[in-house]
Amino acid sequence: MTAAAATGPPMDQSDGFSCTVTGFEGFEREILRLRNANRDHAETLEYLSWRYQSTHDAPPPRVFWLASPGGERIGMGSVVFRPYWIAEVRAQIAVLGDISLDTRWRRRGLGLRLMRFITAWLDDHFPNQPALVIPTEPARRALLKAGWVTLGSLVPHVYVLDGTRYANALVHSKWLASRIAMPMRSLARSVARLHVPGDGTLRLTEALDAPLLDFARSLPAARGVGRDLSPEALVWRYAQHPHTHFRFGAFARAGQLRGFLIYEDASLEQSRLIYDVVAGTGADVRAMLALFILRGLDTPGLASLRIAMNERHPWVACVRVLGFISRRPDTVFQVHCTDGVAESLTWSITQGDKDT
Repeated sequence: MTAAAATGPPMDQSDGFSCTVTGFEGFEREILRLRNANRDHAETLEYLSWRYQSTHDAPPPRVFWLASPGGERIGMGSVVFRPYWIAEVRAQIAVLGDISLDTRWRRRGLGLRLMRFITAWLDDHFPNQPALVIPTEPARRALLKAGWVTLGSLVPHVYVLDGTRYANALVHSKWLASRIAMPMRSLARSVARLHVPGDGTLRLTEALDAPLLDFARSLPAARGVGRDLSPEALVWRYAQHPHTHFRFGAFARAGQLRGFLIYEDASLEQSRLIYDVVAGTGADVRAMLALFILRGLDTPGLASLRIAMNERHPWVACVRVLGFISRRPDTVFQVHCTDGVAESLTWSITQGDKDT
């Protein structure tokens, strides 16, 4: 199946290159082959089965192929429909990923041809329905030319728990660096405690347990655009992940659950990576993160906490007021919709939106 380009001149098929679209089932090994040939980290069939799971009410995943004149599949991209809330209405958003192009065929405009084909297919089959991608830099450039809009960046925010190595880089003395870091930790504790209510507690757990799922079930719909955080979505994203072991922090006041966060221990980086922060108010977010900071300060060998979110995320001000330092973003997100509505909406994007 082929389609005309969404923007620019129609795709020229006279040179023998062609684009087609298929489902996921039956093409798993071909997807894995092409994906792994163009990634630093090889994945497994188990991972692909998880990655391409859809909710019961979603259209089936679609895989888009670029073939050479000889019929060899040399490029691909895929769309998996994920549940999001758009202005308090649940909808399936086409999330584009697994974009790959064989290194032998790069720098010939073929990636742009594939991106235009995917965009045209979405316009034909799902008009006026937003699509989302968190692309690599080469894919970002191609998608921009294909009509996608870069709406924001995924900004890394870092909270320094142990400033010893940073101080050591300045004074070149581990002993002196540790002495400099000690009062910094004391100050961090004092600032964090200012945001913790007297009846606030944080329970760290290895499991996405029933109280957390019940709380997720009670969440109101997102006002802008936000990922569905229903129990079904959370279990798939975090409890069923084939590689990563996620942990959870449950925040309560006077024994009543008020929010939770989801994180990963990155031991090699001496860091905890926060994927999602879920709560009803900014005050609860600040209190929950402040308690998480205090736990981190008491954890030997832990140097930092990290969280990534876009600039217009509703909780970004809460993160910064607690002392998280924003770093230069290296990842953007792009959206597309034939009627242009997607780019006018306020999106809430975190690390959890990257279903990798």
